[in-house]
Amino acid sequence: MGSNRKKDRQAEAEARRILDRVNRESEGSSMMIRVRNHIAARDAEKEDPIELWGTRIGRAIAVTFLTALILWVLLYVFGIIGN
Repeated sequence: MGSNRKKDRQAEAEARRILDRVNRESEGSSMMIRVRNHIAARDAEKEDPIELWGTRIGRAIAVTFLTALILWVLLYVFGIIGN
């Protein structure tokens, strides 16, 4: 009887770990918050305004370039541009 309880507790603990992981991974809003904080350079030095704005500008340029590149690839793949 004791081994059944132990197996039940282990199964319950495993189920809780799985549910916690699914909950963490399914939170889209937390990912968007992390992206927004990254683009806004909240991790850069706050005391140095040049570094702060340089980081923000660099990250904004990177996002703009990535968006343009994805758009170009999609247009090329679907035959809207190029032959």
